[in-house]
Amino acid sequence: MKAHKIFVITGAIAANVMAGGLNTNTNQSIAYQRNVARYATTENDAPYFNPAGTAFMKDGWHLSLNSQAFWQSRSTVTESPLFDGEKKFEGKAQIPAMPSIHAAWHHGKLAISGYFGILGGGGKLNYTKGIPSFEAAVAQIPGLLSQNGLETSAYDVDLSLKGTSYVYGIGLGAAYQINDMFSAYLGAKFSYATNHYEGKLKNVQVNPKNAQLGLKGDMVKAAATFNALSDALAEKAEQAAGAAKQYAAAGDMQTAAQYEAQAKELIIKSKTLESVAEQVSDRELDVDQTGWGITPVAGIAFKYKRLTAGLKLEYNTSIEMENDTKVNEVGLANYDDGVKANSDIPASIYMGITYAMLDNFRVSAGYGHWFDWYADLPGNQEHHADGTDEYLAGMEFDFLSRWTVSGGLQYSRYHLDDKYLSDMNIMLDNVTLGCGFAFRATDWVKFNVGYFHTIYQDWTEKETYGKNTYKRTSRGIGIGADLDF
Repeated sequence: MKAHKIFVITGAIAANVMAGGLNTNTNQSIAYQRNVARYATTENDAPYFNPAGTAFMKDGWHLSLNSQAFWQSRSTVTESPLFDGEKKFEGKAQIPAMPSIHAAWHHGKLAISGYFGILGGGGKLNYTKGIPSFEAAVAQIPGLLSQNGLETSAYDVDLSLKGTSYVYGIGLGAAYQINDMFSAYLGAKFSYATNHYEGKLKNVQVNPKNAQLGLKGDMVKAAATFNALSDALAEKAEQAAGAAKQYAAAGDMQTAAQYEAQAKELIIKSKTLESVAEQVSDRELDVDQTGWGITPVAGIAFKYKRLTAGLKLEYNTSIEMENDTKVNEVGLANYDDGVKANSDIPASIYMGITYAMLDNFRVSAGYGHWFDWYADLPGNQEHHADGTDEYLAGMEFDFLSRWTVSGGLQYSRYHLDDKYLSDMNIMLDNVTLGCGFAFRATDWVKFNVGYFHTIYQDWTEKETYGKNTYKRTSRGIGIGADLDF
């Protein structure tokens, strides 16, 4: 049983909880929530989704203020004889507010734009009862003890695992309208990443039964009990070894051999209990990680009559995370204070197109791809990821002069193998449905309301201790306002 396994969590349990790539949030506006296909937009959230499209805006200032809230869960349903059948381990994440701001200033053929948002991560994921991979390790103790002469049938343990991750991003750049149909953009994005991980393994108890050792099958503290038993057996082994020497000196080699064999057996049991005691002792991890990176960004946009299109390229963001460790009782050097490790944001490409079929009806489509295999991800996860694809479609309909209703669909595929997915890293292919409406209160103020619902595809895999089925849920709402002046 390897108790330290429960703490191998960096970059996993608090990964991206929004739409987008492995660690990229693309839902950066309420307009996106209600119509996910935004990569060709020339509206107020264009500074993020289609920055080259800002060159086609009207002269003046254009702002988009947004706030979103999400309720999510990740769970593993485990079928294993260690849990007497089936057991569910669930982690919940609630994000009460995820703000974002977009701003653009347009004059003539020039537009300068920028944005701020939570571009990765996005909240705290809390497993109050742990996850199956490390409870399975504890659940194996009764069998291990029974094999060594201590009849044991039950265990109890206090386990918890928490992860918090945020990547704050600021983008800034300029777009220029080359001619009536084409524009180009150059800019950069600054990302600041912060993670916090907590893990606890405490109060492991078992109910060993052995009349010779005075154990009656009551629940006892595992570490203290096993250390005491280990010392007692070591003492008996020493006595047996002494008796073997005495009989050997007296010439009774047969009896000496019996005591020598007994001493060896007692030493093995003593060392086994000492090892188990060390593994089930209380352990804790409390570590913060921070890092930053700068990303070059480029884009082009196209506009002709009722058709608009956009293309955005973001280069790989190299981020080196550094530990600020308060407690590390798990014996793993990668959590020591001051240790650094890479946690890149993969390079990505985004393409979109919007066509106004009528004056008041528009359809959109889009595609995004993340080059995950090119990035340097925590734990060399890039070796098990071929690249993320997202496909988007949406439509909008204007009515009663000031109202707009819209809906969209996004399909995300991560192309991961079994070695990437685990109970600590649940990234599942999904379909996201977005819908909502906008109301233009005045010529310069528009309000947006959106709802976001993601349906995940379950994933099942076999582990040494049984079979795991991974599940996720996610839903969110948002409100925002677009200002033009």
